[in-house]
Amino acid sequence: MEEWIRIVQTHSEVLTVAAIVFMGLILAISLSRILRQIKKLNRSLTSITNNIQAYFDVIMQEEPPVAEEQPAQEEPHGYEQKKMYDERTKEEQNLLEDSKRQEEEEVFNAVLQEYFS
Repeated sequence: MEEWIRIVQTHSEVLTVAAIVFMGLILAISLSRILRQIKKLNRSLTSITNNIQAYFDVIMQEEPPVAEEQPAQEEPHGYEQKKMYDERTKEEQNLLEDSKRQEEEEVFNAVLQEYFS
């Protein structure tokens, strides 16, 4: 025991430097692991933001209006014919809006599945 005390007393400067180097090595290893984890999280976050941006691009994309060719029809004469024509046009517009909503919902669900998988 006395020998150990004498060795520690005579080599205290060397042991202090060795302890500092050892602690620095442990700190460097810890920092490198933390940096690696941060990079992994950054890649994951970038992937998520890219998926969200792609989803919003699809939603915000304006589809050009489809010009439907309608057969040559006579101008509606009278109130009843015009009312029937307007109702038919509204029904067609509602069907187009419903199909558009369904497509957007499918895209939304696909993005959510990609995000959470």
